[in-house]
Amino acid sequence: MVRSSLAKASFATFSIQLWMNFSGYNYDYCCDGFTFCWRSFHEDRNVRIPGKRVLYNDEKVAVGRLVLHASDDQDDDEENFDIDLGDQDWRAFRAKLVMSDSTTEVGEEADQTIEEDDSDLDGIGAIFASKSSDTASVKDFSMTPLDPSQWAYDSGKVIEQGAVILGGVEQEYGFGLRQQYFHKVAILVLDHDENTFTKGIILNRPTDLTLEDDINDGVKWRVWFGGDVQGLASSSPDIVCLHSLRNDQVMRASIPVMKDIQWTTFDNAKRLVKVGAAKPSDFWVFAGYAGWGPDQLMGELDRKSWYMVATDSQTLLKELSRQTAGNDPRDAGLETWNLLMSMIGRSKTADEKSGGFDDLMLKEWALKNLLSKEAGGGGGMVEKTVLGVSTGSIDEFLNSASNLGISSEIGVGSLVRASSADRSPFLLDDQELHKSVVLIISDDEKLSIGVILNRPAAKGIEIEIKDRKTGLARTENLPLRYGGQYAVRGSEPLLWLHCGTSLKSAKIGAELGKGKNGVYTCTADDVKMAIGQGIARPEDFLVVTGVCIWPKVGGGAAGSGMPGLIQCGKFEVIEKSKTDETWHMLLRQDVLSSINLSQNLAFADEAWLRGGHTDMAPISKSLPISGLGENCDEEDDTLVFKSDVKVADLSDKALRSWVATFLLGSPMLEE
Repeated sequence: MVRSSLAKASFATFSIQLWMNFSGYNYDYCCDGFTFCWRSFHEDRNVRIPGKRVLYNDEKVAVGRLVLHASDDQDDDEENFDIDLGDQDWRAFRAKLVMSDSTTEVGEEADQTIEEDDSDLDGIGAIFASKSSDTASVKDFSMTPLDPSQWAYDSGKVIEQGAVILGGVEQEYGFGLRQQYFHKVAILVLDHDENTFTKGIILNRPTDLTLEDDINDGVKWRVWFGGDVQGLASSSPDIVCLHSLRNDQVMRASIPVMKDIQWTTFDNAKRLVKVGAAKPSDFWVFAGYAGWGPDQLMGELDRKSWYMVATDSQTLLKELSRQTAGNDPRDAGLETWNLLMSMIGRSKTADEKSGGFDDLMLKEWALKNLLSKEAGGGGGMVEKTVLGVSTGSIDEFLNSASNLGISSEIGVGSLVRASSADRSPFLLDDQELHKSVVLIISDDEKLSIGVILNRPAAKGIEIEIKDRKTGLARTENLPLRYGGQYAVRGSEPLLWLHCGTSLKSAKIGAELGKGKNGVYTCTADDVKMAIGQGIARPEDFLVVTGVCIWPKVGGGAAGSGMPGLIQCGKFEVIEKSKTDETWHMLLRQDVLSSINLSQNLAFADEAWLRGGHTDMAPISKSLPISGLGENCDEEDDTLVFKSDVKVADLSDKALRSWVATFLLGSPMLEE
């Protein structure tokens, strides 16, 4: 047992200096352990190593026992504090200094004795056991103990190896619509260099998928989603194996991350199992990683996209073990995030942001990507070939589509609508296509190109009309519609469309596709002339900017343009007899605003509905998104996992969120 008497006047000041400097450390692994690299302290706050001179300016030395020298500004007498780190985590030592300094600010006595028990490996238990330190004082500085060996605190913007990056929930734009896997994530930083690259792996996205072992017969390795770079969907995933083994053979093949946590390659892990130095269950296997370029992560911290957390290795290892023991991948690791948020004093924020839209979208992402197909999900390692497929395979698919009557139905001038399935194929990505009405404007052997018709933007297009009878000019404002995220080089930026009987009789414009759905394209001059002559009204025309593109490359139906998307159920053909009533509902939409958002979406839904079969049930009003309900059924595929929210309602909510965010620029209107 080591007993250190700490004098408040000098130590409190010193601990702040030490914390500020430790926050910038980098540490490298060498044959004899960790080496620390740091900047010099304040001129009168030096760290000395027994038998070594004072360290300055990024010098490196292996640290075993630190003797810390600090001097009081009021006293020239030097006071020494001998703290034996031994095999303890130096990050825990730093945490103890932070805690010691914080507790003095909430009324501790000037002199305090801290006793460290030999079993307290992290060196932090004595703080919690102290008579003058209670739960209330701990919470005051955002540290919540689970047991004497566990600790965590919000480390501000300190990015370092071994730190944990928690997904933020206070930023303006969350991860509900894009990259849902980053929502409420816990990422362990494996490597950090502020001038080049930061690499981390996601700790709270377990799957029920396994990897085959090519050198150990019958062995399978459970894999975790580690990130979106070279991840589960990659033909050559980057695989990292975490472990806490301490035998020399394993450690020589591993790279340390923090105390008790190291990583090695998948090949090394398999070889270590082969020679009997380890078991498959000793490793946590992660496919993929998250990466940031220079200053990228710091910029995202400024936008509150993340919380930086320092914590002990035992907390992380216990969470990894808990998640390994039969957790359902559809839970998406939310409990781990909640635990760490609680430990850093952010329980209130976590509670306020529980069960909302982003949580539900994360669970749907987990169903699609983490749960195996055998268990009813969509997860699985993807085998990829070189870009493109043989002409024969495309021809083979198109022939099968033709036999079903799909290929012949689809072409320029065709109207299609998004799938009517309860589980929208556009829930997690391309939400703008959910309940969309699309006009095909080009279709050849390489591409299908279409425009979305029922997504008015937040601005209109002004045209000047000269009245034929009076000769007076007036300005009309027509709603500008978002047609898609692409622009076709060399084509007009705006597409003018009509479907009016009087306009067709007056031969205004030209039909898109003979005998299709009777939609005509025209020019701005055609529109001005028709309105000026009283043939049509401004609201008889649709003006669209941007297009959607579906390539006819790659394997499977989804790689064969719009015909393929129809075959796999993502879109449905709108019959010619449904064109007029569908078009009528489109004309009722107006320039988008926060006031008419709901009304515009209602007209969009109605236009989509009119394009379907007559025996379809009417659209039910979307219910408010809520959390876990009393009547939730985990096996009901129409509900989000462990909630009473219908997937169909969540899809509508996702579309509303997309429109509010990307067309209005007001993400808060999604509520």
